Amino acid sequence: MSLFREIGMHAGLGRTLSQIGTERFWKQLVLLLHQCLPFDNALAIFYPLDGPPQALEEYDAQPSSKPASMLVYLNGLYLIDPFYQAYRDNYASGVYRLEEVAPDHFRQSEYFLNYFRDNVLEDEVQFILQLPGTGTLSLSLGMQRRFSFEETGLMTTLAAWVLPLMQQHWQQSTQRTPAMESQIRDALSHFGSGVLSDRELEVARLVLRGFSSKAMAERLSISPDTVKVHRRHLYAKLDISSQPELFSLFIQSLGHDLENP
Repeated sequence: MSLFREIGMHAGLGRTLSQIGTERFWKQLVLLLHQCLPFDNALAIFYPLDGPPQALEEYDAQPSSKPASMLVYLNGLYLIDPFYQAYRDNYASGVYRLEEVAPDHFRQSEYFLNYFRDNVLEDEVQFILQLPGTGTLSLSLGMQRRFSFEETGLMTTLAAWVLPLMQQHWQQSTQRTPAMESQIRDALSHFGSGVLSDRELEVARLVLRGFSSKAMAERLSISPDTVKVHRRHLYAKLDISSQPELFSLFIQSLGHDLENP
């Protein structure tokens, strides 16, 4: 079972990476996160410094038609959302649990009883990305039960690459062109050159594209154990210790390449 989960995770990372700057990015990111941890709904929203928020993606594990409630939220109810208050209070970019931003007795409030409980459900965690001078990007995960300590801890770990990914997508979403897509392909082909051996470069690129260790072994005609050796060596050379860190490193490299074509 763990092998299938690993394969799905690799594939999801590859799909999400390929959609940076496109309309499908948020959906792919939500689906990827859903492979990592349980939640019942998700909502990506951009909150500009002035004016109403803009919904970017909605996800519901059990789809239902609730357009009226979303319209009510976007048209003014967001002003009493405790997370909105957190944005305006300049909370730093990061992951926040509901209890970290909600006031005392929030679960007895009219907002909770008449909106939150029916739409967000019981608990909420948000990835918050502050965009200085522009506004705030939020990716909300809702649950019909309280998130466990382990689940919120996992989200904090995932934020190491989720937030940079959100940042890169935002920077590119309004300016992605065929030339930029070519730059992204070039960045992938050049990533790690000068530091890694040719074989390690191949392995790194396949990891970033979403290949599992087994699939990489078949593609490169080597054993899975040899793939693991190459991954261990390339991680050491790049001073990282995991796939999420490799992903974050590539996102940083990609941002530098796009800023300095």
